[in-house]
Amino acid sequence: MKRAFLALACAATAALVAPAVAAPAQAQTSTRAQAPAADPVAALRKQFVAGHGVRFVSTGTLSLAGVTAIKYTSNGGYAFGRSGIVASDSTQKSKYSELLKDENDDLKDAEKPLRMIVIGSTGYFSGGVYTSLLPEGKTWLRLPGLRPNSSASPLNPLDWHNLKAVLATTKAKGPGGRVNGAKTTLYRGTITLGQLMKANPGAKDSLAAIGSNPAKNVVSWKLWIGSDQLVRRASASVDLKLKSEGESFTFNLSTDSTFAGWGRKVTVKAPPKSKVAKLSDLDGDVPETSGTVILPN
Repeated sequence: MKRAFLALACAATAALVAPAVAAPAQAQTSTRAQAPAADPVAALRKQFVAGHGVRFVSTGTLSLAGVTAIKYTSNGGYAFGRSGIVASDSTQKSKYSELLKDENDDLKDAEKPLRMIVIGSTGYFSGGVYTSLLPEGKTWLRLPGLRPNSSASPLNPLDWHNLKAVLATTKAKGPGGRVNGAKTTLYRGTITLGQLMKANPGAKDSLAAIGSNPAKNVVSWKLWIGSDQLVRRASASVDLKLKSEGESFTFNLSTDSTFAGWGRKVTVKAPPKSKVAKLSDLDGDVPETSGTVILPN
């Protein structure tokens, strides 16, 4: 039972992270002129200037029947290019419940801070579950085929396709108070994973991993948007129904992120080559935990 719980918890989290990590980039220039002049989508796309970016702080929980299985915090920065995010640098800390630790020795390093740098399609990892796997003299693991615009939430307000689809399902809006000093308007609504997959077709295969009919899962979302039309905070909650070993589970994934420093310079550098190992250099197999999938935003 516990082992199945752990496997499903990790699968549920990975399925939501993977679309942002692995989805192919979509063409940006052909639709840029279609965005309205003064809306959050247009405001976001105006931020896509090489050398600039935004900082973020995220928290999230994965729970079953009201009991938290995994809790994480993450903070860092995204660097922009002309078509969106081109690099990221973040540090994540995860906390696993005793329910998962009892039967999984692989979690011994999973609660250690995990730093991830992604530049283009190349990722570098340090700490976390990789702490005891790296060979002597190496402190980073290089992994190809990633995307810097990763998110542990189906609500990804730094992807303009995602933001546009989400805002189209707005049910209400009103005063949102201040977030990091900025006066905001609170938008709220619901959207299905199917609608998000339609907005970003590259997410379809990854979302299918969370169980049958993933498209019907409903995401409840909130966006706090400043007077400059930039997103200052985003939160989302979704119930995921999964089956394993003849048993059914319903997980709840809840995330909350704040954004600050829009337009400031953000520089992301790769670690020294002498400190970087390849996957084939690892001393053992990578544990199957959500920490290996990365849970930054």
